[in-house]
Amino acid sequence: MKNHQTPLKCLFIAATLLAAACSRIPDPPEEEKDPELLGISVDKQQVIIPAQGTAVLLLQVNEPGFVFNYDITSPQCQVELRVQGTTSQPECYTIQSIVPAQDKGSYKIHLKDKGIRLTYKEQVVLCLITSRAGYGKTMITTRAFEVISSLSQAGISAFSFTKSLNPSLDADVELKVISAEKGYDNTIEGNIPCWLDDMKLISTFTSGNPVKVNGVVQESGKTVNDFSKPVEYKVLTNEGTMLSYTVKVDLFTGLPVVIINTEGGQPVTSKEDWMNATIRIQGVQLFEDLPEMATEIRGRGNTTWYWPKKPYALKLESKTSLLGMPKHKRWVLLANFMDRTMLRNRIAYKIAQSTSLAWTPRNEIVELIFNGRHQGNYMLIEQIKEDKNRVNISDDGYILELDFHFDNVVQWVSPHGQSIQQGGIPFAVKFPDEEEITPEQVDWIKNYIDQAGQAIYGPDFADPQAGYRKYLDMQSFVDYWLVFELCINHELANPGSVYMYKDRDTKLFAGPTWDFDWGTFSYQASPQAKGKLFMTEAIWYKQLFKDPEFRALAKERWNALRGKFDQIPAFLDTEYERLALSAELNFKMWDPAESRNMNGGQLINGDEYLSYSSAVERMRKILIERIQTLDEKINAF
Repeated sequence: MKNHQTPLKCLFIAATLLAAACSRIPDPPEEEKDPELLGISVDKQQVIIPAQGTAVLLLQVNEPGFVFNYDITSPQCQVELRVQGTTSQPECYTIQSIVPAQDKGSYKIHLKDKGIRLTYKEQVVLCLITSRAGYGKTMITTRAFEVISSLSQAGISAFSFTKSLNPSLDADVELKVISAEKGYDNTIEGNIPCWLDDMKLISTFTSGNPVKVNGVVQESGKTVNDFSKPVEYKVLTNEGTMLSYTVKVDLFTGLPVVIINTEGGQPVTSKEDWMNATIRIQGVQLFEDLPEMATEIRGRGNTTWYWPKKPYALKLESKTSLLGMPKHKRWVLLANFMDRTMLRNRIAYKIAQSTSLAWTPRNEIVELIFNGRHQGNYMLIEQIKEDKNRVNISDDGYILELDFHFDNVVQWVSPHGQSIQQGGIPFAVKFPDEEEITPEQVDWIKNYIDQAGQAIYGPDFADPQAGYRKYLDMQSFVDYWLVFELCINHELANPGSVYMYKDRDTKLFAGPTWDFDWGTFSYQASPQAKGKLFMTEAIWYKQLFKDPEFRALAKERWNALRGKFDQIPAFLDTEYERLALSAELNFKMWDPAESRNMNGGQLINGDEYLSYSSAVERMRKILIERIQTLDEKINAF
């Protein structure tokens, strides 16, 4: 018999369960955590870690029930130690372990020295990553506290030169104490931003233990040392460890300093008459110092001599090496007055040195102190002279300058070829000197240039035996042209400051390069150069480029040198950084924009009103663009 009570019984049970469910008090919602209530702190403002040892500090979390992962071996660990103001962890020490302390919410943190450096001292923070626990903030930190090695307590922690103890300073100078890796000396470095004739100074320093220099005990604020070269300070710690600190002081702008004093402190007013003077050089730890020696000095330059910042020629009493460059008597100080970058000549010579040209004038950027006054940033450069280390030719050789100024003693205009200024090509003999050259020598070189010109423009000009190749060294003329094209130097077409040389029984060679501060690395003076080659018709080049062999060699040389040219922008960046302080001081004295007053109101380089950094960046972009242009155009030959 069927049980008819089953459905009624089920209905009753369901109703009972539903009523019970409706009458249950719901669970309260989970309380949201307020990230502002969570905080962490440490119990010390300074933690001293023994060498190869550990130190303990206490971390306090102000919510004792807060749960987080403090296992430092776990990838999910929520505690980190960071250098203040960075996301970097300390290099010299680390968190060895974290363990709960006796009080709830407190944790002992053991910091261990890693043995990388003997001395260190820095501000750090402890970080607690909270995002993994559902908090809105991703991280909270303690206040900054100092971590210092125990040896640093004994060592030098502060070092300075004060004006009160060193009246030659313009202001107090604080140096930076830099900890070195274990096995190396610590360093103390800084810059004295004014020129000092004497680097014997009194230092003020803080040290936990006695300090010695060359075995002599040093007294802070009393002992005098000569800081023209690095000085080594030594400190013996209580543990018996000897700490060494090498003090390196950059003088002035960090560039070598050339000091010239004329007889009686008289100004240089002539390009023709030599004046007696003395010269010495502070190598500022980059080069050997030059002790004071006699020299003669006079002005130099065509247009540049009449500008406010003067260029000079030097004739030393004897052949002498300056700033590591080979010995010679004759040197030049270029003012680069119009050049806001102060780098046009420097970069052009670097480009020329990358080619096969036999010699490019070596140079260094310096500060000039003239009769006791700072005159700004100059380039000390080798003058173009016959010498085994310069233009290496015999006494029977010739150095020629193509110069539209036409103000030399031994000069003539060749009708073969073209120039903007003279119609023909103006030649001048620079070696042998005008006092020594004989009429026969003049006639000989004029005849050689005439024969070369006739061959270049003759019907058989491309013939290997009868044409121009009999007279000209092809590769030097190709590389010389490349330098002018890459630097956007229109002087090849004028021509001005264009050089060639010939030795006995050799062909005529192009070079060396000279004077690249006017209009270079800019389209201001040469707008026709943008996007194209623009020196293929200068002097003899219009005819030379008609020769397929010359064009092929130009293409070959470009592709051989392209890799070197691609490295020039990086060199420019390095030089920009190196000259930054010098530029700041130089442009407080000299304004390149004044050059337009001596150029018919026209800008020369187009960057005269820019800042130093903007001018260099403009130059950099044009250089890179120019490399790309030449790559496209030359490879289309």
